[in-house]
Amino acid sequence: MEYKLQRLEPTVTIDNHSQETCPKCKQVQKRYFICVCLLCVFFAVINLMVIVFVLGRSNDRNDSDIVKQLHALQARVQDLEEISSKSLSVTNEAHHKPESLKNEVFHTSTLTEMLFESRVKRNADKRKKPKPNKQRHKSCCKRKLTGLQVVGCQDEHRPNENLSGTFHKFEYADWFFNQPHKAKEKQFELNFPNGKLTVKQSGLYLLYSQITLKGNGTHGYHVIRNDKSPILACYSNNMMLHDEDKTSCFTMGMVKLDKGDTIEIRHISKAGIRAVFTSNASFFGLIKVGVFNKKGVVFAV
Repeated sequence: MEYKLQRLEPTVTIDNHSQETCPKCKQVQKRYFICVCLLCVFFAVINLMVIVFVLGRSNDRNDSDIVKQLHALQARVQDLEEISSKSLSVTNEAHHKPESLKNEVFHTSTLTEMLFESRVKRNADKRKKPKPNKQRHKSCCKRKLTGLQVVGCQDEHRPNENLSGTFHKFEYADWFFNQPHKAKEKQFELNFPNGKLTVKQSGLYLLYSQITLKGNGTHGYHVIRNDKSPILACYSNNMMLHDEDKTSCFTMGMVKLDKGDTIEIRHISKAGIRAVFTSNASFFGLIKVGVFNKKGVVFAV
């Protein structure tokens, strides 16, 4: 007996329209939706509880800090009250002391004041005492050279015509050679061939010169800076003198000199000049008396 296998096919077909109209499906969907809503509400409540718990703990901490500060202030107030009460008690005891104790306190205070005044006077006397002579001597020795003098080195001097009547037979004074070599180089430099003196430090100088001239007629000379216009001049009229007679012409003034300036003495004529050029008859020199700051104000050396 042969049996044929037959394929079983569903008798009921479910489509979208049947699902929408099925009452069981609608109930399942409603239950699912309600469960989801309940879960959301549950999680929201849990989050709110966590937030409230955290805020409550922070408020508790703040309250505890405030309480601690209040306790500290109360303790401080109590300490101040104890100190004030002690001071009042001490003052009251001092008022109620016998007169003998008061006199002892007065005597001790006067003694301490007298000792303090004596110490102050001693310190003032020590400050007023002058420094020892040794220190003064050292400070004097530390001063640098601030002057120069050059003198004539010939009995009779006749300037060369090619130098335009410039007196050039000069040499350093004897005392200048005793100065340190470095000091001479830093202050001045004399050019022996042409008689020009170079200043190596700017400042305010007292410039003086004397030339002893021979012969009659109008004589004189100029003190010239940097081969330009004269800064000092000296004139003499010797019309009544003979050829071998002598006359000294002296001039002096305050001049401002810069570093590198040159000083020379030049006769008013270029020929027929005769001068006595011994060290005590003809000479010129510089003395530094002040320095200038950036604003042009002079200060004493």
